[in-house]
Amino acid sequence: MTPDAPTWGEIEKFLQIDEWTRLPPASRGGPSQRHIFFEKLLDSGELLQTHISHSRGGRSSPGRFALILRNQIKVSRTEFWQALRSGEPVARPAPVEAQQVEHEAWVVAVLVGELHMTADQIAMLDVQQARQLVLDHWSRPA
Repeated sequence: MTPDAPTWGEIEKFLQIDEWTRLPPASRGGPSQRHIFFEKLLDSGELLQTHISHSRGGRSSPGRFALILRNQIKVSRTEFWQALRSGEPVARPAPVEAQQVEHEAWVVAVLVGELHMTADQIAMLDVQQARQLVLDHWSRPA
């Protein structure tokens, strides 16, 4: 059984195992800091950031630990403790390649010809959004 929340030292050990980069003190507001900052760039391009207390023996509350896991470290409680036990970084999924949306020709014709949208703007729309833009355009009074 694992405790409700790890010590700050255990969080630091996880960050080392999971290959986070410790930021130099001067990078976050000068030489005197209340926390130690870390960051990790995921394969998806997302930059994760977190920080720990200098007091390695202290613990955060279970609620705060849950927030750190969800919002900063972005791993499950199970993955966190497993990484500490195994010494292996968390296997995060590879980024999913965006699928090309195939819009119907008549929708593209209206989006380009009447709404003057660019190919990049159209590519950002899913099929339903594109159709709705056309229908909204057609339903406006002339």
